[in-house]
Amino acid sequence: MISKISFVKKLIFILKKILIVIWFIFRPKYYEHFFYLIKRKFLLNQDTTINRDKAYKWASIKAIPYTEALEKLGLNGEVRELDNEIILEGQKLEAKSSVKMGGPGHIHLLYNCVKLLKAKKVIETGVAYGWSSLAILKALSEGSDGILYSVDMPYPTKKNENDVGIVVPEYLRKNWFLIRKPDRPGIIDAIDSIGGQIDLCHYDSDKSWWGRHYAYPILWKSLNSKGLFVSDDIQDNLYFSEFVEKHSFNFAVVEFDGKFIGLIRKL
Repeated sequence: MISKISFVKKLIFILKKILIVIWFIFRPKYYEHFFYLIKRKFLLNQDTTINRDKAYKWASIKAIPYTEALEKLGLNGEVRELDNEIILEGQKLEAKSSVKMGGPGHIHLLYNCVKLLKAKKVIETGVAYGWSSLAILKALSEGSDGILYSVDMPYPTKKNENDVGIVVPEYLRKNWFLIRKPDRPGIIDAIDSIGGQIDLCHYDSDKSWWGRHYAYPILWKSLNSKGLFVSDDIQDNLYFSEFVEKHSFNFAVVEFDGKFIGLIRKL
């Protein structure tokens, strides 16, 4: 019985992989990303269970309440949560989607980061339902009408193209630009489109060690002086801890729903 179950699981795994390959074959604009994913199979695996455990332990030791994190990074002022009415509105819009994607994350933290930083130019990677986009755009609308460039490619085989960013209501979309590409080359396109320099970046896309190895330095370089870098799920591998410790950055870690968010303020 056990061997039969194991065989079925392996067969399902193989079939899923085949479907993903077919998905890429019929979408030439994603060939570059597809070949990169193949190439990464031959790179040293930095996302091992051992490294994940180390990253989780490191993050849990460093974690502090998010209001303290904001103060530590010099983001001072009134801290308040994203309005419950807009959250309920987003939940109603999400319910219209037939595709399962990621949850909201710490939208209150992100909302306050944008407001307290007084950010005007923001880039995010990874959109899914668009909860982070909603928090950013709401904060921008309450300031000086800044702009948000979001980089996101569809989930292979999920047919979620029409549901990306679904929770963002129409009245918040006027200053939102969605780049439907992988991080390579989407991040470069976003930076060029926004004018080369940004105030805040929210990273929530390729969370592998190699994905961060590519994206973090590029996004960090694009940040203005006093800019803020926010990255979700830093417990997945050691890249965030290595990045901040190598450069002695001013950083903070916040725990949310058993996961960890890393924040770095540029000096």
